[in-house]
Amino acid sequence: MRKSYLTKLMRIGITVIMVSLLISIVSIVGATAGEEKVYELKANIIGPGPVGVKKAENIELAAHELNQMLESMGSPVRVKVSVEFSALKWGPFADKFYIDFKAGNAPDITNLRWDPKLADDGFIIPVDKYINMWWDLSYYDFYSNLWKGVTWKDKIWGVPNDIAPAGAWYRKDILRKLGYTDDEILKMLPLDGKTTLDKLAEVAKEAVDAGLVEYGILHRPSKGAGFYATLLEFDTKCYNPETGNLVLDEPALFKYYQWHADMVKKGVIPPEPPSWGTVHATFVEGKTFCTLASHVGTPGEWIEKYGLTDEALENDLGFLPFPPSVKDGQPISIHEFAPYMITSQCKYPDIAALLIMYATSPNACAIHSAHTLRPPYRGSALENPLIKDNEYIQRTAASALTIQPVPVHPDFWDYMTRAFDALIGVEAGIITPIQAVDDLKAFATTIQNVEFIK
Repeated sequence: MRKSYLTKLMRIGITVIMVSLLISIVSIVGATAGEEKVYELKANIIGPGPVGVKKAENIELAAHELNQMLESMGSPVRVKVSVEFSALKWGPFADKFYIDFKAGNAPDITNLRWDPKLADDGFIIPVDKYINMWWDLSYYDFYSNLWKGVTWKDKIWGVPNDIAPAGAWYRKDILRKLGYTDDEILKMLPLDGKTTLDKLAEVAKEAVDAGLVEYGILHRPSKGAGFYATLLEFDTKCYNPETGNLVLDEPALFKYYQWHADMVKKGVIPPEPPSWGTVHATFVEGKTFCTLASHVGTPGEWIEKYGLTDEALENDLGFLPFPPSVKDGQPISIHEFAPYMITSQCKYPDIAALLIMYATSPNACAIHSAHTLRPPYRGSALENPLIKDNEYIQRTAASALTIQPVPVHPDFWDYMTRAFDALIGVEAGIITPIQAVDDLKAFATTIQNVEFIK
């Protein structure tokens, strides 16, 4: 159905689409013939890290393309956008936003990590009317599962600009040294993730015992979407979408913490997670067999910062969604959204919405994908010359369809912080798995309407 619709659009012609768009632009900005008008906007965009820079540059590109169209039709209206790109961590970037907002100096467009408090506390505005207005023109081929990650209280609050399905990366070259053939590796650790976490841990221990690696398995040294995904590997219920309540799943949480305690005793997981730099560097260097701290786009960072070669990416590294902890369980792929959002202090929200639409066009999507090696977030971008022949992107593109968003709940990240801190305590031997669960039960009493599974 999508292909037939795209074919229809091609037959109609890009000229008709541009004319329709330009009519809406003139209507929105209220241009008057012969009267020059420049609308200035500001965007603060986070990577995080340098690889995400195209999220910022695509906003600049959007303004350039918009102005080209306005000029071509003889309109005196122009859009000027000042874009600040930040390589800060999520926390400091958010702190700066709230300080600027309090001072009345918030940007017009931002891409903070999605938090429903942004909507509930009036920091951003809903964008439903823009999505609906330009659906047939621009938003028709965004992967439908992605909208779940930006929806809250039946409204859409942002536009996806990036996807990074999280999963398990492992070293095929280490398995070859252990005597496994490529066919055996593919059967044991299939691309669709339909194996088990214990199988992954089993071969990781083989690599450690053989002295081939320093670390068997490394996970994130901080909470995040990937940490939540590892909870789901154990079928841990953390959120009930039917009721909108958080869930404390005692049996699954105990199994989760006990498994990690066992892995530390076996030497598969270290008692203290190394820093991010060590996690990345040791995996690229072949000193770590498996990392649960990354996603399909991480090789873009490994190439730029850690010297990963194209040859090693193609031949020596394997990727699969997070495998379940039990046989016949479902593989997990999670993405944490940091969509383009329009702040409530924006003076020209209609223009900001236009910039976001251009900044997430099929071409802009392909530019971001080519630079980050992450799958595109809209289907038509796969045919863009920038990534059409990129074997890695095309091979991992289907992972976009498996993405689940993290739960949209005001207290979710506080919950994950406590759960992650408990994991660090268990691995370090400071607390037992039972004590970890008890601590979470105590924390749950501070949140309204938590559902307990005993």
